[in-house]
Amino acid sequence: MSRARRALRLLLVVLGWLVAGIVVLAVGIIGKAEWDARMAVPGQVPGSFDVSTSSVGGNAAPVLILLHGAGLNGHMWDPVLRRLDRRYRVIALDLPGHGASRDARYSPEAAAAYVAAAARSVAPAPVVLVGDSLGGYSAMAAASAVPTQQLRGLVLAGCSSDFGWTQVLKYLRDVVVIRVMSVFIDESVFVGKALASLGIGEQDGRSIVAAGVHVLAVPAAVRSLLLVDFKARLARIEQPVLVVNGTLDARAMSQEASFVAAAPHAIAYHFENTQHGVSMRRSAEFAALVNDFAARAFAAPGAPKP
Repeated sequence: MSRARRALRLLLVVLGWLVAGIVVLAVGIIGKAEWDARMAVPGQVPGSFDVSTSSVGGNAAPVLILLHGAGLNGHMWDPVLRRLDRRYRVIALDLPGHGASRDARYSPEAAAAYVAAAARSVAPAPVVLVGDSLGGYSAMAAASAVPTQQLRGLVLAGCSSDFGWTQVLKYLRDVVVIRVMSVFIDESVFVGKALASLGIGEQDGRSIVAAGVHVLAVPAAVRSLLLVDFKARLARIEQPVLVVNGTLDARAMSQEASFVAAAPHAIAYHFENTQHGVSMRRSAEFAALVNDFAARAFAAPGAPKP
């Protein structure tokens, strides 16, 4: 092949990638504009619901605030909730852009406002924040919004990795894939099957779907996480932190060590041979982990480590 032909082929490849990039970027921008036009920032904080009241201690009981993953809602926690210690009250939030709060716009700041409002609603009871995936990022964002004397610790699953520049192109690609999927799939059926593949039982799956699932909330939420330094936010948290990951969750595991090292009082726990979404894939074991962490966090609020 002549040098000129090789140069032409290379030019065509470069142009092809450039055009593809422009198309993906345009779709992402259009998707953002459409989302922003529909999602209004609420004047008040809706979407929280008290899903379990302790049989011991009543309204003075310590509180677990559970924060779900992208596209789902507070009922994601149903399989875990049934196994949580009944000494605790449990609040599961529908994060902004999800479930009963679907008409709000997700951002870490908006999520922090929701969590802070939930904490105020049970003050002065001590609270522990428990989040998986998007819920974990939301918990890190919310830690500074909850009064220091009230926040006793955080359990953070599947969120020990920042969405840096290397994630931007992946995000743009995913925008196209998810928007195309949303045109051709029945959202409820698709999510139901996805939940079943994670080991969620049929009745729990129906409860999650009935409470509102939204596939397009996933790229909208991820967009708000891009280029946010969550490691720095974690480093400012003085309370005990338990970082939980499945060993097959490549993205979360890739930065886990630096996240744990950055936090003043953090330790890590691994679910072997488990992918992203450990709270759903290993709900019984995850509940036991939360019970153990909460018992120590609530019993010794001044302890330096979990």
